This record gives sequence, C-alpha cells and structure tokens, in this order.
Amino acid sequence: MAPARPAEAISKPREKSTDTVYQALREKILSNELRPGTQMLEQELVALFGVSRTPVREALIRLQNERLVQIIPRHGMRVRNVSMGDIEEVFQVQTSLEATAAATVAARKPAARELKALEKTCMEMDRAFAKNDRDAWSAAREAFYARLVELSDNPRLTQIVGECEDQVRRVRELTLRLIELDESQAQDLHAIVDALRQGDVSSAQALCRKNRARNLQTQIEALQRFRILDV
Repeated sequence: MAPARPAEAISKPREKSTDTVYQALREKILSNELRPGTQMLEQELVALFGVSRTPVREALIRLQNERLVQIIPRHGMRVRNVSMGDIEEVFQVQTSLEATAAATVAARKPAARELKALEKTCMEMDRAFAKNDRDAWSAAREAFYARLVELSDNPRLTQIVGECEDQVRRVRELTLRLIELDESQAQDLHAIVDALRQGDVSSAQALCRKNRARNLQTQIEALQRFRILDV
C-alpha cells in the first residue's frame, strides 16, 4: 500500500489551482471580457479552467469579497455591476495620493530631464486626440499619472496607487467607448507639468484633483446613461 500523502502536499496544489482560477477570472472581469451582469454556472467555470469544483468555489469567494462577483447558490456566479460607492471610494484614495505625489515632486522643483517622460505622455495624448484614438488617449493619460507617482520616490505610495488603478481599470475600459474625448484633459496635464517645473505645490495638487474629478464625473455619467451602475 502506498504511504499516505501529507496534508501539506495535498493542499499546496489546490492552493495553486485556486490562485490560478482567481487570477484568471479576475483578469477577465477587470478587462471586461466578462461584462457586468454576465452569469456563469459553476460547472461552466470548472470546464473553462480544467479544475475541480473546490478551487472554483474558493476563487469565487475571494472575488465576492472584492465585490467583483455575486455568488448565486446552485446557479454559479454573476459579475457585479459597478457600484457608485466603490467608484467614489477608490477614486478618492487614488486622487488624494496622486495629488500628494504631485506636491512632493513640485516641492523639490524637478529637473528638466525628470519631466521629459511627463511631457512625452502629454504629447502622446494630444496626438491620440487628433486621431480620435481612444485607447492611446486613455493609455497616455494613465501613463502620465503612473510616472508622476514614480517621481515621488515613495514605494509604498506607488504600490497603493497601483492597487487603486487596478480597481478603476474596469470602469475606465467600460466607459472608454461611451464618452467623447475631451481635449481639455491633455491641457490639464500640460498645466500640471508647468506647476511642477515652477515648484508650485498648491497648483500641482489642485490641478491633479480637478483633472481626476472631471474623469470621475464623465465616467459616472456614462455608467448611469447606459445603466451599468448599481445604485
């Protein structure tokens, strides 16, 4: 008779399977491959990922805790609509931290070479607007803020903003095809660069908050218009 396998040896493969299902399903939701309202049976998920029911159930519990899905007993899961409360909470944290990063960078009056990457993303946003290239326009805007946060040289702040960005990604991609591109968005970013160059802390902070508040309002209006918002 073969010796019994230790419980630890049995649990590790299951943990790996759970994490694999969790990461893959989360990516499908955040990228809107699985759009809000999508329902899938447990057996469909089992077949999709080629695992047993246990890793699927454990992954769904984690995703439900993140408010990305709703587990429906005997009927699998449903991808949750976007929650107004969730959007406002995450944007509030992200905006505050980005404004803090802007203040930190402005306070030390960054060198011209440090601002080159920011200026480049502004120009990329201008070009994308001229071509009505929505994906490039959005990518350039988010690259601007990512670089701004990096310039703060605060790894913990960078990590938290990255986590927020992951959560608002679904909203941004859901609304990108539903909104009109706004030329003033790039103008805001040019103004932020000027404030950083001049070491104007209060203006840098205020401009960041103004730009992100406009982002949020535009996205919420689109979500409400197309009824993708839980209220």
